[in-house]
Amino acid sequence: MKAVRTELRIFNKLTELQISLEGYEKALEFATLAARLSVLTGDQKQELVAFHRLASVYFSLNMYEMAEDCYLKTLSLCPPWLQSPKEALYYAKVYYRLGRLTFYQLKDAHDATEYFLLALAAAVLLGDEELQDTIKNRLDSICQSPLWHSNPLGCSSERARWLSGGSLAL
Repeated sequence: MKAVRTELRIFNKLTELQISLEGYEKALEFATLAARLSVLTGDQKQELVAFHRLASVYFSLNMYEMAEDCYLKTLSLCPPWLQSPKEALYYAKVYYRLGRLTFYQLKDAHDATEYFLLALAAAVLLGDEELQDTIKNRLDSICQSPLWHSNPLGCSSERARWLSGGSLAL
């Protein structure tokens, strides 16, 4: 197990190096290997870190659906009850990023709104009024956008079906 953890650290470092060099294709290889190894360690924190990096690499490669999937995976690794302000801040940041990704890249105003509302809930728990105002402004601009009116329902079920290989995602 010690060898797996060492290998995981190496792949994480190589991922970071490639990201800093803007070598995103290589970073994707290393981040994918790190994510696979992190599952083997049984350490949810390591898994969360690996999948967060993988999501960032996918985002950099304009693979937004895959980035969304990995960000959601990181959130599934967090405890269901927020135990600290640090966890609430993580939730707020990831849901905020998911909202931006979903609105600007995936062009889905309704699903973006859902993510921003979850980010807002975490910001309220934090008591961060500046973050709350930022999120509220984002929500207002989404609801006034042409994208909001052009698509009455969100597309998350279609994306989830695509991510699961075409079968119905539960």
